[in-house]
Amino acid sequence: MSEADKSRVYPGFRWLILVSAVLGYITMQVMNLSFAPILPQIAQDLAINVGAATNLMTAFLFSGAVALFFAGAVCDRYGIMAVIVSGFVCATVPAALIPWVDMSYGGVLWARIFEGLSSGFFLSAMGPIIALWFPPREKGLAGGLMGASVAVGSAVGVVAGPAIFLATGSWRQMSGWLSLFGWLGLAFALVLLLVPKPQLPPQSQPAAQSEGERTVFIQAMVSWVTLVGLIVTFFAGWCLQCVFSLMPGFLSADKPLGAGFGPMAAGQLMLAVTGAGIISPIIGGILTDKLFKGNVKPVMTAGLFLCPIVIYAIQLSAVHTVVYFLVTVLALAGMAVQVVYTAIFIYIAKVYQSQIVGRMTGLWAGAGAIGGVLGLFLGGLAVKTSGNYGLAITLVALAGLAGLVSALILPKAKDLKVLIIDYPG
Repeated sequence: MSEADKSRVYPGFRWLILVSAVLGYITMQVMNLSFAPILPQIAQDLAINVGAATNLMTAFLFSGAVALFFAGAVCDRYGIMAVIVSGFVCATVPAALIPWVDMSYGGVLWARIFEGLSSGFFLSAMGPIIALWFPPREKGLAGGLMGASVAVGSAVGVVAGPAIFLATGSWRQMSGWLSLFGWLGLAFALVLLLVPKPQLPPQSQPAAQSEGERTVFIQAMVSWVTLVGLIVTFFAGWCLQCVFSLMPGFLSADKPLGAGFGPMAAGQLMLAVTGAGIISPIIGGILTDKLFKGNVKPVMTAGLFLCPIVIYAIQLSAVHTVVYFLVTVLALAGMAVQVVYTAIFIYIAKVYQSQIVGRMTGLWAGAGAIGGVLGLFLGGLAVKTSGNYGLAITLVALAGLAGLVSALILPKAKDLKVLIIDYPG
């Protein structure tokens, strides 16, 4: 059967599922990052210090990491739309309640923990969507669009959050207004959950729960490919979270602590990171499908090759004192970290059998979330002990180098005949 024939047997309903997932990833990042630029104002309102307010960001990330370890199993058991609906509920309900409930710091912290669970549900669906609903020649594009939507949500969150805060004068009202986007996404996802769904092609049909499935899962868990993949994702997550969370502080902080641009200019400079992060997953997905014939490893390794070089370069005075150089390097950093993460999800979808791909997606993404949490912790500790961002950025660059070395060990997905099914070529 030709590639065009294979595409025709996949139902058009797949694009509706993709749209729902894209709305979910945008909602997830809007709820996550809308708090970041106004943490000082939130701290003042809650009568806490800014250090304690940063826990509102950490809580979101940490609970998402925890959720990833069980959300994948929920996806395999109850289906893709079930976890997408769960993600919308977790992201939207707490955000909508914040303006109406007189929450103390503890209450807001619990709301952020509940919101963070959404990332575990949403991210666990990415691998199954690619694996089950899209033909081989469209898997890269599907993964690229979902990866780009994460960057879109990041950009919207850091821009719309402060804008609504300035318009309303209340971060609580900001949370409520932003929840409207989540409610729309939830309504759309509920429709897709409840309507009859078309039959998947035979090669994409998840097998029923069985002893054989447990055997496949155990074999996948003990595979060296899984071990190496977890290491790659751990370091990729370290780079991704630190580029988006440490770099704004470095750009904003006064010299010699940072680059000395101030908060407004730092936010504008970070648009280079988010803008490149929107475009690069789509380009990477198209290259995977068209140029590399479904082999995602060249895209993954290229991104990891770029990560340590451009991330380390950002701290060099020859780079960050020349705006044109700095914008270029920031864009390359955003491009690299975002394309790597998307490539990892495409790889997972191509490697594992369909009935376990949700659990394996959750496991790999969980490793990336842990890497992000550890990277942020060590980065903050490095800034505190050294008095500048140099050591923290160097640690991120070294994490990128470790990820590259690990990725070089990973084989092409089509060479893993034990773990995969129906891989073309």
